[in-house]
Amino acid sequence: MSFISVLLLAAGSIFYYGVKNETQRHRRLLSSLTKFTDPRSIVLRSEFETINVDEEQILDQEPNPMAMVSNKLQFSSSPNTFFFSAFPSVDDMFVDPRLQEMLAYHPKDMVVVFVDTTYLETFGVWLDHYKQHDNSGRILSIFAVSEMAYDEVGAAFSAPKIQAKLANIGETLLINLNPGKDIRNASHFLQKLWVTRLRIMRRIMSTFSNCNVLYTDADAIWIKDPVQLFNDPQHLSSNIVASRGTFPPQCALAKELHNDPINHLDTVTICFGFTYFRNSPDVQQLAQNLENVVGKYDDDDQEAINCVLNLQYGSSDGVDIHNPSSMAAFTQEDKSVIRSFFGKVIAHNIKVSLLPYEQVTRRCDRDEGMLENAVVAHCYTRQKEGGSKIDAFKKFGLVFEGEDSLRHVFNDPDLDIAKFLALGTSVSWEEAAYSLSLDRFWRHIEAVTPGGASVENSYYPDLKSQYQSAIGLRSTRLLNSIRIPKAGSSALSVTARALAGCHPDGFPCCKYPGDPKGSCPRKDLMCPLVTGCTDHRPDYRGDEAVITTLRDPVARSVSAFFYHYPHTSVKHGEPHTWEKFVENIQTPRYRNILTKMLNGAYAYDGFDEQKHTVPRAKARLCSIAWFGLSEMPVSSSVMLYETPEFRRLLPNPVAFGLPASSATAEDVAEEAGALRVNSDSEYKEFLATSFANNDGASIVMNHNLHDVEVFQFAEKLFCGRLFFIPGLVEEMKQKRIGLEEIERCASIGFGNIEQLCYSTENNM
Repeated sequence: MSFISVLLLAAGSIFYYGVKNETQRHRRLLSSLTKFTDPRSIVLRSEFETINVDEEQILDQEPNPMAMVSNKLQFSSSPNTFFFSAFPSVDDMFVDPRLQEMLAYHPKDMVVVFVDTTYLETFGVWLDHYKQHDNSGRILSIFAVSEMAYDEVGAAFSAPKIQAKLANIGETLLINLNPGKDIRNASHFLQKLWVTRLRIMRRIMSTFSNCNVLYTDADAIWIKDPVQLFNDPQHLSSNIVASRGTFPPQCALAKELHNDPINHLDTVTICFGFTYFRNSPDVQQLAQNLENVVGKYDDDDQEAINCVLNLQYGSSDGVDIHNPSSMAAFTQEDKSVIRSFFGKVIAHNIKVSLLPYEQVTRRCDRDEGMLENAVVAHCYTRQKEGGSKIDAFKKFGLVFEGEDSLRHVFNDPDLDIAKFLALGTSVSWEEAAYSLSLDRFWRHIEAVTPGGASVENSYYPDLKSQYQSAIGLRSTRLLNSIRIPKAGSSALSVTARALAGCHPDGFPCCKYPGDPKGSCPRKDLMCPLVTGCTDHRPDYRGDEAVITTLRDPVARSVSAFFYHYPHTSVKHGEPHTWEKFVENIQTPRYRNILTKMLNGAYAYDGFDEQKHTVPRAKARLCSIAWFGLSEMPVSSSVMLYETPEFRRLLPNPVAFGLPASSATAEDVAEEAGALRVNSDSEYKEFLATSFANNDGASIVMNHNLHDVEVFQFAEKLFCGRLFFIPGLVEEMKQKRIGLEEIERCASIGFGNIEQLCYSTENNM
């Protein structure tokens, strides 16, 4: 296959031109572009344009690639164009140069739809309706919630015989959300899908300031062009134009004027099944607020937006939703309701238009004539699965039949998924981070190897080999691991054992059978080369390099509360109640764990403000060779082997969360079982109910003010170190990994790390 870079999709693309007449002339054009390669993203372009000149005459002309450049950089979209780009990850989409340039100069509406394999036939029906409209001002962004859905949609859209049916769909993006092909992983991912949807909305609007966002479910059929809804004069000043629903009833934004149990429902809320967000700084602020608090609302984005506006924002319109006459004043002639809100903490205003059921209908079988006049049909079905949706579409006459229908294109037995996958590569961030570290490692080793010397003598597999080579192994203390409880300490010990040279590789330090029993899979996992490889008692007496990992104090405290003694006061078999949690947080032994350990104390010593000080904790962080942040796993991993103390060590895959090079399938299973994760239902229910409803985060922070200050300092120091490493951030951007972490660092304002630590030392 042939790829192009600057010409059509700077970052690597595959170019199809004139599906009906792919002649040898076209192949010469393709071959002339093969030198621009980067198989990270894929683009397929098909044109179906009616022309008045002789087509054969055009095909016989020698192609002029540079003339084509000037055309394509205009980013014009004709009604008969299908332009398809596939991205193996969300990060790939947001750094795509062509997309950035197009949206910088040409405002567009980004239509966002999520699909999985069970809804592909439903999505095909949706596409049949979508392509009936003028989509030149839109970008269709299809987020595949599993790799299988990504593969099947990509294979269909890249098949020439199907591309002929895609005319008029226009600019189309396919993005792999990449939860994995394993259905268990996909199911876990689906539980967080609505959180992901909020994060994507926020990133779209913050990255592409000219881009509005239109969320549409794959079963919300566009009978007519919905542009007439959000561009209606009465809605032009609204930040959000939304279809209406009834959930969550406790956070209603309006009430129906007609309390008819058959044709109308009383509660009116924003329904995310079809919602238009007009991009602005105010909406970006709302998106950030929603992303921050969605965990309080069962990770449900629809519940979050209604409850945040209802409970956390002020109303600037004075409407009383329980008073019919008050509601009447804010109900438009077409039954739309328009509400106005303002942020109480950060000044911003949000105006919301709630569309009537007559325009975006839900009860397609109840209201006579409503479906006929509707713009969007989002027909309610009791069963939330693809077959029920298709049955409903057939019942209401929404299915297109005939050769041009897209309904069955995704289950075409002739689709060549392998061919589509060959167009681009998809790797996990762990694999990409490991690859980047290896690449930088070899470049460094070649640079420091004296001329004529062997590169093989310039690096070592681990610290044990390095010390034996240099001075002989005079001490068993090669590395110091400070294991902050419930901050990734088990994964840290895997990394520590790998750095030190302990075998077998890929396991954490532990004493068989482990605590709790069964958590240690083998009897040979203790490692005398690592100080502090188990337990949570720091020892800073040696001169060996120190490593640790940190975690946000709030998340760490809740995780510890649901573990076992000594990490919590809850005894085995006791319920984890809110009252017990508050008691736990207030107990001195469970307060400011991070500050205590950086001051040299056991994690569960009683907190003493005189002994356990913030300045000493900050100074200790400055002296630590490497520390990672649980919230920034990509950056933490790639920085490890950039640390001077480990610069000559060959990167080990286990330090990136990958299996050991020599691991068997049984080893991988044992390694996975040795790492501890809170995933029980009681833990999740506690977070969604008691913790969220009682503002648990504020309570944790109020009783751990030292840890909060130290962690904020750690974030600045971490980001300063990341950006201080020559070329690393730039190469991460090129690899398209850790982009959200880089954004986070840029927003922190970390400053100069030498000045940061100098100020800390002088304030002790």
